[in-house]
Amino acid sequence: MVYGVHTSVSATPGLASLPTDLELSTARGLWATALPRLRGELGPDAFRAWIEPLRLIALDSASVTFGAPNGYAVARLTTDYLHRLQARWSSLDPAGRRVRLVVADVEALAQDEASAGDEQQQLGQEFAESEVAQDPVELSGSAKTFANYEVGEANRVAVAIARGLAEGPGTGDLVFFHGLHGVGKTHILEAITARLRETAPKKRVLLLTAQRFLNEFQSALRDRETGPFKAALRGADVLLIDDLQLICGKSATQDEFFQTLDDLISRGRTVVCTADVGIDGLQGLNSRMRCVLQGGFTAKINEPDFELRRAIAKRKTSELNARRGGFVLPDEAIDLIAARITGTGRAVEGAIKQVFAASALIGREASMEVVVEALSGNWSPPEKSVPVETIKRRVAAFYDMTLEDLVSQRRHRAVARPRQVAMYFCKRLTRRSFPDIGQRFGGRDHTTVMHAVKRIEELAAQDVSFAAELQEIGRKITE
Repeated sequence: MVYGVHTSVSATPGLASLPTDLELSTARGLWATALPRLRGELGPDAFRAWIEPLRLIALDSASVTFGAPNGYAVARLTTDYLHRLQARWSSLDPAGRRVRLVVADVEALAQDEASAGDEQQQLGQEFAESEVAQDPVELSGSAKTFANYEVGEANRVAVAIARGLAEGPGTGDLVFFHGLHGVGKTHILEAITARLRETAPKKRVLLLTAQRFLNEFQSALRDRETGPFKAALRGADVLLIDDLQLICGKSATQDEFFQTLDDLISRGRTVVCTADVGIDGLQGLNSRMRCVLQGGFTAKINEPDFELRRAIAKRKTSELNARRGGFVLPDEAIDLIAARITGTGRAVEGAIKQVFAASALIGREASMEVVVEALSGNWSPPEKSVPVETIKRRVAAFYDMTLEDLVSQRRHRAVARPRQVAMYFCKRLTRRSFPDIGQRFGGRDHTTVMHAVKRIEELAAQDVSFAAELQEIGRKITE
C-alpha cells in the first residue's frame, strides 16, 4: 500500500536555481540536509525509531518516494510524521514534490547507499550552507532521561527497576509501573528508551501509548492488514506501553496485546507497562491478563514529598534558565513552592513555568513578590468536603493528643496550636461557617476561629517547615 500527500509550495530563497528534474544522488543530498533538522524537530528517540531507517528510493517530476521497513512503519509515519517530512522536503525542493512512503528492503538499500556516502554527505553540506534561516530555540521541555528524573522515597524502587531494565542484559522481564497521572510514569518509559539507545543501539525498542496501540490495531483490522502490525510489535526486543488502562475493556485489543506480551516474554524479550491504578484496580481487565501482569515486577510511584518536590522545582528552574538566561529563583521561593504546591511532580513543574512566564518571558526578576503573585491561584484549597469530626480526630492523632484536649479550654501552646490547625482545616475542607466551627470546638466564638485561620496562614507563609507540616496533615486528613 502506498501512502502520500501533496503540498504546493513556492521556491525556497537560495535554492531557486535547483532544477526540477533532480538526479537521485542530488535528491539524497537534499535528504542528508533535511535529516539533522528533522532530528531537532522530533527529538532523538522518535528520529531514530521512525526517520533514520527511511531510504530515498525513487524520484520523478511529481513525487519523491521513501522506503520504510514494513507496513506498520508506513502507517505510523503516515499518521504521525508525514506532515513533518513533507514540510522539510518542500523547504528544499522548489518543485513541490509530494512525499510517498512504501515498504522496501531498507537494509539492502542502506548498503547500496554506503558506497556513495561521501558524495551524498558533500551534497548535503553544500545545500545546508546555502540556507540562512535558523531553527527557533525550543523553550518547552527537555528530553526525558534518568539524568533529569529526580529520585526520592516516592519513586526510588521504580527507578531502580527501570535502570536495571535499561542497563541489564534483558531476560524476558515483565514490569508494571503504576501511580497517579503526573507522577512521572511516562518519564520513566522515555528514560528507559533513551538509555537503551545508548547502551544497546542494536536493540529494537518500541514505545507506544495504549491509545496508539488501540488506534493502530483497529486500523489494521479495518484495512485487513494485521500482519505488518503484529510483525512490528513482536519484532521488538523491548516493548513499552503507556497508560494500559485505556485498552482495558476493549476485548479484541486486549487479546491482541496479551498474545503480543506472551510471545515476547516467551522469547526472552522485555515488556514494560504503566497505568494510573494498580493491577487490581484496572476495570475491564480480563482474568488471564490480570494473572500475567501479577506475575511480573510491580512498582508504585507515589506523589512526591517535600524534599522531592523541592528537587523537582530546582531542576525545572535550571532547565528554563538554560533556555532563557536570567531565570533564577531564590531558595525561599523554591521552598515556598515545594511546601505549598501539593500533588504530583507535574504540578510543581507547572508552577515553575507559571513563574517563568510571569518573570523571565517579560523581563521581570523572579522575586518573592512575583512568585506569590504568579501562583496566587494555586494556593486555593482542594474541592473536597471532609467531616469535622474526621478533621479533629486526625489532627489530634498527628499531634499525639486526645480529642478532649483539642476542644478543651486549655490555652497552653502545645494544645492551642493544634486546635488552631484543626480550625484552619475545618474552614478549608468543609462548608461550615465560622460560628458553626466555633461551636464544634467547645462553644468558642466565631472570632476565635477567624483568628486561628489567619494565624495558621501567616505561619505557613513565614515558616517553610511549618508549611510542609501543614501539607502532611492535610494529606492525612484527605487520604
